[in-house]
Amino acid sequence: MRHVFMVGALLLLFSLATGSARASCGSSSCPIDLHALQFGDAGRFSLDLSFQYLDQDQPRIGTRRAHVGEIASDHDEIRTINRLASLQLNYTVNERLQMGLSVPYVSRSHEHFDVENARIERWNFADVGDAVIQGRLRIFASDGLAHSSLWLTGGAKFPTGARREVGSTGEDAEVTIAPGTGSTDALLGVTYQSGVLRNTTLAGELGHTTLIPFFVALNGRVNGRGTHEYRRGHEVQLNAGTEYPLSSSVHVLGQVNGRVIGKDAVGQTNENRDLTGGRYLYLSPGLRILFDHGISIYGFVQVPVYQQVNGLQLTSKANYLAGIRKSF
Repeated sequence: MRHVFMVGALLLLFSLATGSARASCGSSSCPIDLHALQFGDAGRFSLDLSFQYLDQDQPRIGTRRAHVGEIASDHDEIRTINRLASLQLNYTVNERLQMGLSVPYVSRSHEHFDVENARIERWNFADVGDAVIQGRLRIFASDGLAHSSLWLTGGAKFPTGARREVGSTGEDAEVTIAPGTGSTDALLGVTYQSGVLRNTTLAGELGHTTLIPFFVALNGRVNGRGTHEYRRGHEVQLNAGTEYPLSSSVHVLGQVNGRVIGKDAVGQTNENRDLTGGRYLYLSPGLRILFDHGISIYGFVQVPVYQQVNGLQLTSKANYLAGIRKSF
């Protein structure tokens, strides 16, 4: 009954988050690694349901704050809010190979001012996004107490999501805010995992000496052309993080997340590629609570410490992420 209550509480929290999304009318998600330190036993599954909330209401030019319409365009961005739910199923084939399938559900609102018609246009929709299949292969493992290992990751995002949404004036949404991109994208990465021994309040085979894990991951995304031949900018992420146990059931989480996004190729659309792409750096403190039967809940607050965008774009003051994980 307690577990049902926790799931219900997370769903309620997600449903109460309202708003809209766009980075120069581009959809957004938290640059964070949720699974680098989550080890599964061979032949076991894990199911992860996570929720992200990003309110992009701060116009920015380069690294400084700006105001709506400061750079002339055919439409001025006002606000975008993303509410993203993602269901991920992972399977540990053996100690060297893990596979995962992720399906997102996108709830998004967007608002901009149409300069030519002198009116505000709004979109509010919720639909299925693009599915991702990804695998992790361990290519190195040490025999030391730190359990150091090196993993290669690879995968693909498929055009399974909805590609057309209609707004308040009957206009189709720009391709950059639709739940699905219409493209097939390649995902590549490498992750180093290790740990350091420290004395904690926990007691085990090594007394109070506990292995504190950490990881460093470099991931890239090569995007294909999708709806109306639009291609989102290629992306590189550098993430590093750790997990420190305060007790056997409460762990403090922490990550540093960097993201570089290239400019889009606008294809057959009228979008302005000079208002796309940028560089971002975030600090992401969090907390994980572990329960019986392989269940845990977690949450992060992601705070931007550096944001440099091309042209004028909307950015968020903070991002929020919460989830629940079950191993079976």
